[in-house]
Amino acid sequence: MNFNEKHLKRSGGTGGYLLWCENTIPVKENMNAISGRKALGIDNEQLMKMSFVQAKRSSGDDASCLNLNHVTAPPLMGIDPADFISKGSFSFSKSIPQKNVENPWMYLNVSSENNTIYGIADQTVLEWGLKISPGDTLILRAENGQPLNIIIAAGLKSSVFQGYVLIGMDNFIKYFPSVSGSSVLLVDGDPLHIDLYKSSLNERLDNHGTYIEQTTDRLASFYEVTNTYLSVFGVFGALGMITGIAGLGFVLLRNYNYRKREFALLLATGFPVKRIKRIILSEQILILFAGVTSGVISAVVATLPSLTNSADIPWLFLGVMVSAIIITGLTVLIISVRSVSNESLISSLKKE
Repeated sequence: MNFNEKHLKRSGGTGGYLLWCENTIPVKENMNAISGRKALGIDNEQLMKMSFVQAKRSSGDDASCLNLNHVTAPPLMGIDPADFISKGSFSFSKSIPQKNVENPWMYLNVSSENNTIYGIADQTVLEWGLKISPGDTLILRAENGQPLNIIIAAGLKSSVFQGYVLIGMDNFIKYFPSVSGSSVLLVDGDPLHIDLYKSSLNERLDNHGTYIEQTTDRLASFYEVTNTYLSVFGVFGALGMITGIAGLGFVLLRNYNYRKREFALLLATGFPVKRIKRIILSEQILILFAGVTSGVISAVVATLPSLTNSADIPWLFLGVMVSAIIITGLTVLIISVRSVSNESLISSLKKE
């Protein structure tokens, strides 16, 4: 999977935001208000273009690809989606049928009824970490010990929120009233001043135990994990390809030796050696293409959910790999069929 410039757009995995901040001690000020900026010392002119999306966070088990275990209690993140809606941030892979809702983000603003609310998470988290789909209900415990039913309204395409289940800020405050302040910040602003933003926030939020990274770096770290798995499987696939191609050449030679009497008889009845070689080669080429076709179809069927939900499939690489298998297989067959000679067939005929 590749990380490219489309992830930097508003509709991409970063949502167009510049920085991701996590605070050990939550920030209680409203960082978009003048009073909050003055309290934190980020009210100078160069930082005025900087804006924030502040989020509350509950405890839970990491549900991102960094955790290989099945997760039943992921951390919740309370967030106000107004900024995402106005800016068109992030994209969705799947969502439940929208009833009087123009944007899946608006589900987070729906008030709770009977301890039931709506939530949103990364599609990869839903499929691999939580083993659920949009429309399913995730049951967690609210702060008062009562069950909290979270209907998954939509699945995000790969984003910086991987590992969390997002719910509306009002619902978060209702069910987790003791969580105060913002533990996670998304920072927007002028991309040319990203280093200034990062250094200023590191200095001003030092007492909050803040950790700041670029959203691109955070998203790329998730891709690194995915690509590691793909690389491992790619190595095993290459070994399997080498073994299979070598085996194909041995099969051709074994088939030739087993049927040498038949080919000797063809030679005796007037078939030239070149014609016999073409017969042998055509049979083995048919086996090669049948094997490649059945393998590709099986792979597509097995990975169909990923193919339909991801726009980051390396089709060019896969096409090159399949072409390499075919070309290498044909090369091995042509080299192997050269061992078929007029002398060997005549010698076999004499023995008969």
